[in-house]
Amino acid sequence: MKTRKTIEFEYRRLEDRYVPIIEVKLLHNGKYTKTLAYVDSGATTSIFHTDIAKSLGINYKKGEKRYPMGVSGHILTYLNKIKMEIADVSTDCNVLFSDEFIPRFNLLGREDIFNHFKVCFDDRERTLTFIKK
Repeated sequence: MKTRKTIEFEYRRLEDRYVPIIEVKLLHNGKYTKTLAYVDSGATTSIFHTDIAKSLGINYKKGEKRYPMGVSGHILTYLNKIKMEIADVSTDCNVLFSDEFIPRFNLLGREDIFNHFKVCFDDRERTLTFIKK
């Protein structure tokens, strides 16, 4: 039987509730940055503010333009491939960068993340578990 790496995160308190926010590490050409991201099973692709791309030296505007629909309507984004680490598990991910995206937290969507991990939300226990596939 194959042993799978399991990573468990506690939900973080946000005002009067607990939410699935985790720390992720984004890497590009020898640079990296750590940031918080809201794990959003309703989002297809991860979305990060362009400040993250700039800090990594990514010319994000070379990426394909996309206009995803969110709760605030359509926003201009640029699709880029980037390496992401969750705990110490690394994977290449499609990420949308946008300066129109002004959230409290970046969004970690299903694409590429849910393909590499089985993700379990446990709202009662306020835990989020990632199991490497």
